[in-house]
Amino acid sequence: MHFETDRLVMSKISNDDAENLVTVLSDPDVMKYSTVGVHTEKQILAYIANCQQQYLANGYGHWAVYRKEDNAFVGVCGLNNHQVDNEDVFHINYRLASEHQGKGYAVESTLGVLAFAKKTLKLKSVHALIESDNVSSVKVVNRTGFTFAKATVFRGFNVDVYQVTL
Repeated sequence: MHFETDRLVMSKISNDDAENLVTVLSDPDVMKYSTVGVHTEKQILAYIANCQQQYLANGYGHWAVYRKEDNAFVGVCGLNNHQVDNEDVFHINYRLASEHQGKGYAVESTLGVLAFAKKTLKLKSVHALIESDNVSSVKVVNRTGFTFAKATVFRGFNVDVYQVTL
């Protein structure tokens, strides 16, 4: 299964993506605001297995993001389901390779995942959990229709919770 936006293709993550995932999940700059931190090779393989399990169990997860024009790996974007302040929420996250940041791909992949969440999963809302210092991600959610809902603690990190109604 995959879906597309104007410039991007988002497909299920597979073992074939392991080398590409290193450029994102092992990059300290990209993972600066991650609650799980920089990944080792072993953690990347576990990440792939978890993604595949999520597709089977839930029909969603993180997708590999590729640029249509040349099939360049851009990063990952997808959905998670977690409890935040005793409430089950679907939240979006994305990680783009450094070389692909600042080109609108985070906004475009976010809009693609939101369309999938609405059309295929029939979700009513999606959240984003962002550390307030992560100015780039705040800009992305503001450009994609999210609004600030509250500040809270998630996995020991102070985060701002944003929400969009689908």
